[in-house]
Amino acid sequence: MLWFSELLRTPIDEDQQEIGKVQDIVLRLEESGFPTLTGILVYIEDMPIFIPTHAIRELTPERIITSKTLNQFSPFERRTGEVLIGRDLLDHHLIWTRPRHRPRLVMARDIAFINNGGWKAVGIDATSHRLGLRLFSKHSSPDRQVVDWRELLPLVGHVPTARRRLELGKIRKLHPAQLADLLEQASEDEGKEIFGALQADPEFEADVVEEMEPNRRREALREKTDNELGELLGTMEPDDAVDMLLSLDQDRRENVLALIPKPQQKDVKRLLLYHPDTAGGIMTTDFITVRSSDTVEACCEALRLKPELPGNLWSIFVIDSQRRLIGQLPLACLITAPPETIVTALIADMNPATVSPDADLTDIAVTMADYNLAALAVLDSSEHILGVVTVDDVLSRTIPANWRRRKEALDEG
Repeated sequence: MLWFSELLRTPIDEDQQEIGKVQDIVLRLEESGFPTLTGILVYIEDMPIFIPTHAIRELTPERIITSKTLNQFSPFERRTGEVLIGRDLLDHHLIWTRPRHRPRLVMARDIAFINNGGWKAVGIDATSHRLGLRLFSKHSSPDRQVVDWRELLPLVGHVPTARRRLELGKIRKLHPAQLADLLEQASEDEGKEIFGALQADPEFEADVVEEMEPNRRREALREKTDNELGELLGTMEPDDAVDMLLSLDQDRRENVLALIPKPQQKDVKRLLLYHPDTAGGIMTTDFITVRSSDTVEACCEALRLKPELPGNLWSIFVIDSQRRLIGQLPLACLITAPPETIVTALIADMNPATVSPDADLTDIAVTMADYNLAALAVLDSSEHILGVVTVDDVLSRTIPANWRRRKEALDEG
């Protein structure tokens, strides 16, 4: 294995005569697998000259021997897909997708190569402090945190010729909360690159935005046009869309609200009537009700026929002929019951726990904890369901502020 730091400034010989020293190394990023070392950059009288790998007969930390003469090499010009290690990768962030705990950004301090039918970059040194390339002696072996390149996604949007952006398919494997953490660590340009990939999937982008720390979320939303925001908020659950809308500058809210698709806009407007720290302001209007006379088979078939189910479907709510709530049924209970069973026969408590829309966060949290609920119905004065508060929304509002950045929370733990 060779390291970039060992090759930097190594003499390049042509017929036992030195023609210059390594100034940088050129990599071609591949769609999958390890990047290929395509050549070496050397300056001759301030002119960058490119020495391709096929013209290199020997490559060691002591010397590099070419098989061609200097006048056979061309001035260096960046080609599509190529990056310079020293200029474009060192001291720049990459996404490490498989660290011990959570995906995170790491800084490339050095690059490792092996020759396996051609020189390939196989990993980086991700030590947390910069050792300095000039401090490396030949064959030195400082303590390194070596990360396999196959676990990395390079952020090279700053390189015009790279023409390689983050691929949605690769970052789609990460959880929205993990991507939110990465965005909070990223620079402004890196954040734009990550968001550029997310735009291909508005619903996934919305999930990521919801997980971001409020200040960074505001910054991210500020970069979008009103039309983009209307489309983005239209993919969210109504309660989350309200949170996003309220995080915008006040002079933009009305315009963005008008651009949310009409079906979702109606629910958003309704939730805006409530204080954001009450059950009415926290609840979602995306929930499932069934009639008390329905059988388990009919309920399951109705669920199967729905084009989309709520993201957090833990319970369904049973209502009578006047649409009043009479019980709450865990989804697991519905799945395991005989098909011919009437749903009211499955209800353990015909007087379910509920809250009014003006209940505060403490009332909500205590009620859900007392009754061991993942979802809590919010009723009006006629016992009709206005919405449902889910446990994830309660947790997001009760986690201490200094834990909003997950890295600090994990470190404290």
